[in-house]
Amino acid sequence: MRRLLLLCVLLLAGCTIMPDDPEQMPEGYNDPKEDLVAHLKDNPDDLDSHADLLRMQIKDGDVEGANTTVSHALKHNGGDYRAHLLAAQLHRWQADLISAEKSLLVARDLAPEALEPRVALSSLYNQTYLEAEELTQRRVAVDLAGAEFRSEFVLDYAYAAAALGNDAQAGEFANALLAEDDAPPDRLSRAHVLLCEIALRADRETDAVNQLLEALKHQPDYDGLQQYAARMVTAVSDAKALAPVFDKTLETQDRVELRWAALFGKWMLAVKASDDPLDDEVNNWYRRLDAVSPSHPDTLSRYYQLLKLDPRRDDEAEATLEQLREIEFGEPPAVSSLTSLLRLWRAEDALRLNAPNITLSELTQLEVREPDVEGLRIMRTMALFKARENDKCLENLDNWFEQSEEPDEFLVAMRWWILLRDGRSLEVLAELREREKEPTNASLWIEAVARFHVYRKGGDVPEEG
Repeated sequence: MRRLLLLCVLLLAGCTIMPDDPEQMPEGYNDPKEDLVAHLKDNPDDLDSHADLLRMQIKDGDVEGANTTVSHALKHNGGDYRAHLLAAQLHRWQADLISAEKSLLVARDLAPEALEPRVALSSLYNQTYLEAEELTQRRVAVDLAGAEFRSEFVLDYAYAAAALGNDAQAGEFANALLAEDDAPPDRLSRAHVLLCEIALRADRETDAVNQLLEALKHQPDYDGLQQYAARMVTAVSDAKALAPVFDKTLETQDRVELRWAALFGKWMLAVKASDDPLDDEVNNWYRRLDAVSPSHPDTLSRYYQLLKLDPRRDDEAEATLEQLREIEFGEPPAVSSLTSLLRLWRAEDALRLNAPNITLSELTQLEVREPDVEGLRIMRTMALFKARENDKCLENLDNWFEQSEEPDEFLVAMRWWILLRDGRSLEVLAELREREKEPTNASLWIEAVARFHVYRKGGDVPEEG
């Protein structure tokens, strides 16, 4: 029953299902899957067409058709590793992770010098919290990659190493990429961003800002990087070196995303530099932000927090809160001083920039100075999770659950992910079986991952409940 529920959840998630009754089809409709089926009858060795057909069948939720396509591909191309990659794709769609890995291992053994099986294995291990195994496959991919793709796989390995908490190795690979003469600009930019994050985590703020400036030289028009720079303003003590970047963007760019990020950065710089964060000069940046993207939750929420610092502006604060309610955004936490607010913003933005150690440090101060502020506990939990402080995060979660009549499903799932990361898959399965609630999408996937972990340890995989 649990397996059927899992399959139903996966089929319903984002699938476009065509009507079964031919009379319901639009007039003149020609199903491209039928053309591919006809083509494959005469060309059973065309694995590209098998892949196209399987992709359509998965999109349409056609379980029977997808199984038939993979069986046909394996029957006629069993010695080709690509057929086993298709089988793995089918098994992952059905959350049969054990079969997915078996298919990928066959593909790897059939083509030990091919990149695709290694990439697929690393992706599978990434999704299932087998982080060391993911790193191993990414390292092999670096060795197998040709000159054209090497920078991409070096960067993937560097980020995976950083995710495991190995910043030294991540930095080594990022710097190796920067030493390559022909690496594409976007790869170079991402390498500098990774070095920026590593510097932030090591409390080397000046180095972090300089790495970000180098990243921006390679991708000055990338809105995601501009937004990253805007968040950096509050994450470090001195971000004035970023001001020229925002100025140049406002002078030369007309894209909304770029202008919003630059204006946000200028607003944060102005707030930090002013004795009165609600004076006309500072407020001008907020007005320009709101003109570019009206009622944006990030700007509205921070403006509300600034207004709450001044009791004389309670009416304006209430009007701003009403705007937030209209867009179904919760009430932002209010603090008693600008110093505390800047600490709160730094904690939030450091977490976005993958520097949870900064977040934890700021929260320690805030919890003393602003003990009644809501939201600090969830932020600490997320920071502990990202910092890989598993024991402290579990303790925090368990204490929270003891005080809650109905634990939040997101936090329950986080606890299970930590247990899986710690190799405690049998505990996860036991807790899942004791639950009285109906399975959710998250709990069904976590159960599949836990069963996969038990199998890989050589244990007996419990029967599905």
